[in-house]
Amino acid sequence: MDGEQEARWLAAQGVAVGADLVTAALRQLEFLAAVDRRRWLYEGPLLERAIHRYKTCWLPLLANHTQAAVVDGPLVVPLDCEWIWHCHRLNPVQYIKDCKRLYGRILDNRNVESSIQTDSKHQSEKVWAEQYPKEPFELEYTSSSDNSIYANAGAAENISYDLVAAVKRQSSFFYQVDTPTMHDHRFLEEALARYKGFLYLIKTNQENKMKLFRVPTYDVDVMWHTHQLHPATYCHDMLKLIGRVLEHDDTDDDRSEGKKLDTGFSGTTEQFENAFGARYWKAGAMYRGNLPSPVASNPQMFSSEEDGEFSVDKAESQLAVLETTVIELFLQIVDIKNLPPAIPKENVYIWFTKNQPDMFISDGGRLDISTKKGKSIGASIQCEPTGELILTVLVDRESSSKKPKKIGKVSISLQEFTWSDSRLSFERWIELKPHDGHASSPPISLRVAASSTVPVKAQQVLSMIRTEPFSLKSFLSPNSIKDQKMSCWTRFVYDCNTELIRLQIRDQKAKNGMVVARELVGVTKSSKKPFRLAEFVDNKWSLSNSNLCISNDVKPSKDGSILELKCDNKMIKLYKGRRLEFQRKCCNNHAEEDASAVTAVKFCDEHPYGKAVALLDIKSELIMVNEDWFLLPWIVLSFLFQDINVKDGEKLIGGAIAQKGAISEPDIAAIALSAETVAAAAKCGTCGTACGSNMAGDKVVAAARCKAARCKAVAASGGGGGGGGQTESAGCGSGCGGGCGGGCGGGVAKVVEATKAGGGGGCGSGCGGGCGGGGCGAMAVESSKDDVHAKSGGCGSGCGGGCSAIVIEGSKVGDAKSGGCGSGCGGGCGGGCGGGMVMEGSKAGHVKSGGCGGGCGGGCGGGMVMQSSKAAHVKSGGSKAAHVKSGGCGSGCGGGCGGGCGGGMAMESSTVGHAKSGGCGSGCGGGCGGMAAKSGGCGGGCGGGCGAMLNASS
Repeated sequence: MDGEQEARWLAAQGVAVGADLVTAALRQLEFLAAVDRRRWLYEGPLLERAIHRYKTCWLPLLANHTQAAVVDGPLVVPLDCEWIWHCHRLNPVQYIKDCKRLYGRILDNRNVESSIQTDSKHQSEKVWAEQYPKEPFELEYTSSSDNSIYANAGAAENISYDLVAAVKRQSSFFYQVDTPTMHDHRFLEEALARYKGFLYLIKTNQENKMKLFRVPTYDVDVMWHTHQLHPATYCHDMLKLIGRVLEHDDTDDDRSEGKKLDTGFSGTTEQFENAFGARYWKAGAMYRGNLPSPVASNPQMFSSEEDGEFSVDKAESQLAVLETTVIELFLQIVDIKNLPPAIPKENVYIWFTKNQPDMFISDGGRLDISTKKGKSIGASIQCEPTGELILTVLVDRESSSKKPKKIGKVSISLQEFTWSDSRLSFERWIELKPHDGHASSPPISLRVAASSTVPVKAQQVLSMIRTEPFSLKSFLSPNSIKDQKMSCWTRFVYDCNTELIRLQIRDQKAKNGMVVARELVGVTKSSKKPFRLAEFVDNKWSLSNSNLCISNDVKPSKDGSILELKCDNKMIKLYKGRRLEFQRKCCNNHAEEDASAVTAVKFCDEHPYGKAVALLDIKSELIMVNEDWFLLPWIVLSFLFQDINVKDGEKLIGGAIAQKGAISEPDIAAIALSAETVAAAAKCGTCGTACGSNMAGDKVVAAARCKAARCKAVAASGGGGGGGGQTESAGCGSGCGGGCGGGCGGGVAKVVEATKAGGGGGCGSGCGGGCGGGGCGAMAVESSKDDVHAKSGGCGSGCGGGCSAIVIEGSKVGDAKSGGCGSGCGGGCGGGCGGGMVMEGSKAGHVKSGGCGGGCGGGCGGGMVMQSSKAAHVKSGGSKAAHVKSGGCGSGCGGGCGGGCGGGMAMESSTVGHAKSGGCGSGCGGGCGGMAAKSGGCGGGCGGGCGAMLNASS
């Protein structure tokens, strides 16, 4: 703040508010939570009855009490009446008008207490029963909706305000403010100061005869609501401040660009920041998106508030769970000063990184300077509140071939946001530490603004990776397929590659060798030997020492759930798709992807309409768990779901764990629990909309890397996905939300405006195209270096389309030219690969003239290099300076790796030389026609064999 701005802020803090809004705001949030547990008060006949009770019972009783107390102490208001009273008061002009017309004065909330905040309501119940003997004090879900028994019908007709519409407008407000940060006392103290600043702007605009629509952030709105809930105080304070009662317009809900709400918020942001020199955007105070679709319309009732827990034996003690906290950080570079005259400000930008590993970001991202852009821009990031955030100041060179010049850097301690006395935000000038060690005079400084939510426990996110034996004997023998299935392990692994547990189904055999039962066993690093988690008996899985059972033939119920697990005071229901907290907020075009997901929803006294506690996403090979008590049960359930049928043999979830995530191990391999490097699939779970479409006003520019399908960093800049980020002559990115998670027409979709791809990218189409979705016409993802070139990439299409030249994770690829075509259902990696594909840590030079991968789950038309390979030139396949020319065609159902391989393929760390004129792999689950071989033959038929093959590590 400069001197004038500081003077205005001090004047704003002098705005009189005649109530303790911070304490009252906490009570309001508690009340809203109680109403949300009674959603019959949001709509329907019981809402109509509550409105009638409010008009005919509560207001007359309150009028008598405000004239002469009818009870000793505060009068307790029934919860349903309080909810209608709440919504009525949030139109203060209308409420005051109605009260004065009916009762001659404002009916205030002084000496009135909420029913949820007191146990001593005996006197109020007694007075209520005396005046309304046929009317219960509390309205319950099972109550009658008949209004004919009420007295004072005339009183109801005297209030014409549409209270049903008012309730509807307020019914979604609780979702926006139901966060741990909004309940933090420090955050609310800052919110009160910002609310006073908001009122000061309104006063200033009125004095200047400016009619402007000002829009509050949600922290300011909580304070504004709380103030209005004290009607006499609010009236007095507003008359003193602006000479009238300030109206509260909550009728606009269209957040589209250019609409009243959007332009009003942009104008409020600009005025607030110019007036006070402080940022208006604030972490924890912004729009959270639309209310998720409910899974239940009727509440689940429980006899007790105690929240029992499911358990899987004593196995939980064997888990070495990684405990992580997370914050949402909103970061803005407001300005830079003392730049040398030779450095043009428009060429300067900032790159942020962490100085230590982080579960949510690793590569960092770009930030532009707000004063350079002429508008408020920043980044919304999720990260661990540990270590330091490093801000490096870079200057773009005139020549695009030269790397940006580093000027210097500053560091910000993230622990600052965890201190008990932290204000959860700061804005200050920070001097740069020069890159060359020579400080300028005066020193270059950055104006940095940052705000944070309170630290909360991060959800558990684990990848499922199948680890199975692999040998020529097992591969060539059709009879060994069952044995392979029974001997494979599924590992549950954190992003950092730390294994939590691995599971396996195995047979229990009697002494005569006959199989008597199947059991699910687990192994952890600390257990050293397998322990039983579940047993398959009578066509159902029974979890050890638990009352949980899962039938092998699941039948969906009427409410849409596919499985129900009961405890005394809790119930878990499983629903197909992403539900509630896991529901996508970007768009509605992911139905096919979401069909491979299952959400676990907890019902209890606190959450009678359900709370999502876990997600299984087979397509992404991930599980997510929000509550630790459910971690091991969900791991077990997620594993077992792969074999559970819904009807007529149809699987519960479409598709088992993809073979591309499998790791082959020698037959004699023991259960190795040391850290292993795995070929993790490139995952990107959402369209690139995030905050851009969720927050009004200036949009947030993309920040950090989308890590392991979390997609925690938001990419916005207008809301939509990118058609390849910044590309030159890029092709076409189409489908739902282009870019990473959408279609990719050329370029690198990692950090918005941060990366540049070469010319002439191909065409990516389909819903969720690109990495993990539709097609990619030349794409480099995640840690790709600056020298990426993608020329004339081919076309990836179809449902979950293919990849024509794709470089994934940590690669340093030079060029990808003339990639072929990946098509069909599930084409691409794990489907058909039209061009070459380089995965995980590879350093391939060129990928040229890839073949064609087609069919359902089509094979590899070109070549494929997996894991740690270092190919110099990859021509449709091969590894370690391998050359595979004239790659054939992989087709049929399940073709490709694990199916048929038309071209050459080198797996893991093989040192194969050349594979020329690769044969053709076809048929159902077809074999390999020419895998790292010369003039390979043809593998065909059901489970067909191999036309010349060299296995891993050979």
